[in-house]
Amino acid sequence: MNLPGNDTGSDGIAGKCVLVVEDDHELAREVCADLKSHGVHVLGPAPTIHYANLIIGKRRLDGAILDIKLFGKEAYGLVDILMARGIPIVFATTRQKEGIDARYRAIDTIDKPLDFADLRRKVSAFRPQMPPPEPLPVVRSPETTQDRWARLMLAAMRDTA
Repeated sequence: MNLPGNDTGSDGIAGKCVLVVEDDHELAREVCADLKSHGVHVLGPAPTIHYANLIIGKRRLDGAILDIKLFGKEAYGLVDILMARGIPIVFATTRQKEGIDARYRAIDTIDKPLDFADLRRKVSAFRPQMPPPEPLPVVRSPETTQDRWARLMLAAMRDTA
């Protein structure tokens, strides 16, 4: 939501391309709507790792907002792919730092329930990266029942938006 006195883009996030990976339908919708209202080009929401990989493709991203656990599966494989591409990440999570795999504790986090102003500040801190020297392969896994469900849920979200 665009608050009074907050012009779209005045917070330095307008025009950024951000991937949102979140399995909570309501929260994902709120995050995407808030970012879009501030001029962010949002990719997603992606409720599964498989769907996030499909969205990413060869697109240039300025950053990503990820929930660490998606439908019971940890998203660290996706984090590795994003890190290899030099894409800044913010974890949106209920986990404390010690609950995050030690390899990823340096990644910035924002606690749930989300403070959208804080989230926008973190997005504004995303810095453009250089494209990778060679395209990285997209890790594809077989589509699961959860992936099919997520695809249907996202189609329904687009119809109601």
